[in-house]
Amino acid sequence: MPERTISSSPLKLTWVYGILIALVCIAFTMIFYMTHWSADLWTGYLVSGILFLGVLFSVIHANKALGGRASLGSLLTMGILTAAIAIVMISTATIFFHLATEPNVSNSVDIPSDGGHLSEYSVTKREGFWIYLVTNVLFMNLVLGFLAAGIGAMTVKRDQKTTAAK
Repeated sequence: MPERTISSSPLKLTWVYGILIALVCIAFTMIFYMTHWSADLWTGYLVSGILFLGVLFSVIHANKALGGRASLGSLLTMGILTAAIAIVMISTATIFFHLATEPNVSNSVDIPSDGGHLSEYSVTKREGFWIYLVTNVLFMNLVLGFLAAGIGAMTVKRDQKTTAAK
């Protein structure tokens, strides 16, 4: 019986892809927090795009690791697990970055915005983080993770009458 390596074990692939996707997204998130771009919409879109492509490639690689014999449901499950692992890690890191960069001022100080960006001392920006976390980091990434898993599974398993992917 041949020994399974990391490239042929679909369960290990979900963890490897989930962690790799999360690390890349966390690196970009850290850069955005350091450059004060974290509140701009395009940064969230970039991180979500990386998650989408990573989950898509994860499903394709999992089908290849199973020799093209994986069912549509198992591929969908692998993609959803990969997305869930990445989303949990990205969300945790985003909360840590927010708490680490939150300015230590009293609630009575409210410095207004400076042009197109809100001041980091603005009460609006500090209170808006939790809405950003739920909508952009959690909800949008969950939707894109499910979508990528579904598209990847349906792409590699176009003909469900056979076990071979065409």
